[in-house]
Amino acid sequence: MSTVIVQVATAPTPFPAGTAPAGIAIALLGVSPPPDVTPTQMITAAPYEATFANVPPGTYTASAAALDASGNPLGAPAVSAQFTVEAPVSVDVPQTVTVTVQ
Repeated sequence: MSTVIVQVATAPTPFPAGTAPAGIAIALLGVSPPPDVTPTQMITAAPYEATFANVPPGTYTASAAALDASGNPLGAPAVSAQFTVEAPVSVDVPQTVTVTVQ
């Protein structure tokens, strides 16, 4: 399992008066198994960054969408290029050496 950190860059965009922004919804979407393995995170203020812990190996995209207070999208979501989370490799690393002379 790995940790994936998603950072979102934004640009001010005009919307009609009365629009109540709620924040940026950031999600990881599985392209190859397993899909939708992490919950969407709602970030309500800059910096717009989400950390996903214990992400299993697989191929993913990250998406970010601005939402209003009713959960409706404000503009089109931004989607990352595909990326791969590799399975960690475990290596036996020497910790101590004990010598016995008889």
